[in-house]
Amino acid sequence: MSQTHPLIAIKAHLINGKTVQTVNARDLYHFLEVRLSFSTWMKNHINRYEWVDNTDYLVFTHSGPHAGRPFKDYVLTLEKAKEMTMLTCTEKGHELREYLMNVDKEPFESLNDPAELRRLLLTYTDKVRALENRLNEILS
Repeated sequence: MSQTHPLIAIKAHLINGKTVQTVNARDLYHFLEVRLSFSTWMKNHINRYEWVDNTDYLVFTHSGPHAGRPFKDYVLTLEKAKEMTMLTCTEKGHELREYLMNVDKEPFESLNDPAELRRLLLTYTDKVRALENRLNEILS
């Protein structure tokens, strides 16, 4: 479930117990054509502006391709995505800024539906269980 704009996708995530609109930080990074490395760009914003994990963003660690080095992905609240867009002085930043400033701040209608919330929770529960099982296999 997401709202897609030709510029960037906005999705719902549960952050700090609330369903909020979010933007994938890596998608934002690529769209804005930032010249720093992704990890440096993210660390700079998190540290400089004192962002808080599970309040301003979520972080996910993934295995690299072909069991390579793990990498981190971030999901930003819409507010932090707006902030990053305003702080990034690129032509693409100016292009995206107007859109993000006008995105509706109300929760997605379907998330007010208890059945949809239950479906999302079950999906995430299944993913967590699968990761726990995989971790147990690796550790045993």
